[in-house]
Amino acid sequence: MFQRRSTILFIILVILPLALLAWLGTYLIRDAGKRTDASMQAVLAERLSAADHHLLHDMRQLTDRLDNWGGQNTSSAHLMAQQLAAHPWIARTWATAGAAAPLEAFEGKSPFQPGGSFKAEERVRAIHEVTQNTGGMSQPVPLLDDDGPPFQRINTPAVSFIQPPAPEWITYLKMRGYHIDDRPAPSETGGTWSGWHVGDSMFIHWRRFADGSLSCALLNPQLLMKFLFQRLPQPGLAAPPGRMMLTTVKGIPLHQWGKILHGSEGPPAAHRACSEPLSQWEMSYTPADEEFPKPYLFPILLGVSSGILLVLVVGWLYFHESAREIRVAQQRVTFVNQISHELKTPLTNIRLYAEMAAHRAESTGDSIARRQLGVVEAETARLDRLIQNVLNYARQQRDKLSIQPKPLALDEHVSRVVEFWRPLLENKGFEIVATLNGPASINADPDALEQILGNLISNVDKYGNSGKWIAIHTEHDERHTRVIVEDRGPGIPAGKRRTVFEPFERLRSDLSEGVSGTGIGLTISRELAQLHHGSLTVCPSYSDGARFILTLPTLP
Repeated sequence: MFQRRSTILFIILVILPLALLAWLGTYLIRDAGKRTDASMQAVLAERLSAADHHLLHDMRQLTDRLDNWGGQNTSSAHLMAQQLAAHPWIARTWATAGAAAPLEAFEGKSPFQPGGSFKAEERVRAIHEVTQNTGGMSQPVPLLDDDGPPFQRINTPAVSFIQPPAPEWITYLKMRGYHIDDRPAPSETGGTWSGWHVGDSMFIHWRRFADGSLSCALLNPQLLMKFLFQRLPQPGLAAPPGRMMLTTVKGIPLHQWGKILHGSEGPPAAHRACSEPLSQWEMSYTPADEEFPKPYLFPILLGVSSGILLVLVVGWLYFHESAREIRVAQQRVTFVNQISHELKTPLTNIRLYAEMAAHRAESTGDSIARRQLGVVEAETARLDRLIQNVLNYARQQRDKLSIQPKPLALDEHVSRVVEFWRPLLENKGFEIVATLNGPASINADPDALEQILGNLISNVDKYGNSGKWIAIHTEHDERHTRVIVEDRGPGIPAGKRRTVFEPFERLRSDLSEGVSGTGIGLTISRELAQLHHGSLTVCPSYSDGARFILTLPTLP
């Protein structure tokens, strides 16, 4: 029992506080890390957004320049393609009057040979098909909202689930209303519109005229990238401490910039897809160690460590003092046990010689000596019972209380105990009623059963003396055997029916009331009953006094 209570106290006083402190420390550290990471992601997202906006601005500026490369008098696709061929970044241009019209080609100044899978006729036809309905849109002249993108995708590449997918080509339309110099571009004054046709690292600038003709220009991607990359980082901004990377969506590196200080060699901490028409590119950033230092966890660790140390110190002090008190209590119990055991030998001799003297007085007819020796025998028996209770309680505290059951006739044993107590009770004026209907044989420890009955009868003698009546009944059924001891005294209050079995709990403890005893008789009796797999209870429905019911199993 004590070991179980010590384990529960250890869990409550030490394990639970330590677990709570560990959880609190872990939660605070994770929360600080999450806050720091959220702040870092916000800063990196803003940095990547600024770089993406700069690339998009340069792309729109390049688009306006290509749209106005031939001047405001460029009114046909043929003339536009011929003039764009003179641009230093153009590898080849084409012009067509319609989907079925022949294709005119012009060689540009920039040497660039697209891959073998590139076919100019297919690209021009695809651009013509996707842009021929532009004029039939709900807004024939697309206007850019204040927060809208400068380019709008007007086709989505088809996905093939049977054959391997071909390189994706996406067509973008330049939205009107986005002005580089805060004034309308000349290309927006006519009935023309333009944009980009973007494939795998290839860029085709297209322009569609009001008559339905179309001009296309294939740019040298190396020169285009050089133009875009040489302006990174943005003019007027210092290079970031970490590493900014620009790659394709397939992970092919295109360009990197930044100071690339210590810590920026690792994997990126933030990613962002570039805005259209550069959606086949992706930007990422790896911060340097000096940019975002680790969260300052010293106060958290100090607080949690101090709490853990305090819990350990308090737990150690408590259990140290408890161990000392337990050690002293065990020494006291051992002392009482030794003293009680030493008293057993002289008490046995006193009882033996008192019985011998009583037999001699009876044979000589000395009634006075016989009565005096009877008192000695009764007091010796009471003292023996008290010592036995103390010894059993000491064994119980050491978890060594045990019984030795054996078959016995219950009624004969109860009758012998009643007859032993009869002279003392009758001398005090008690009426004794015994009704014995027990089983022929049960398995029980005779000494334990005698001690239980002796304690119950002794309580009647001490507390039920006012009723001058005691009854002992035995009864049984197929499963249980009951021994009932009842009186007509003041009874036991309802609030005391459980606590009366606790050690040293007494209904009346005032010595002036003449009630003596150790206060452990019912505790030992209930423990002995439980060792028999039975119980000892107070009957709650009995109102004439007190009724104790000892229940034992009928079958062994």
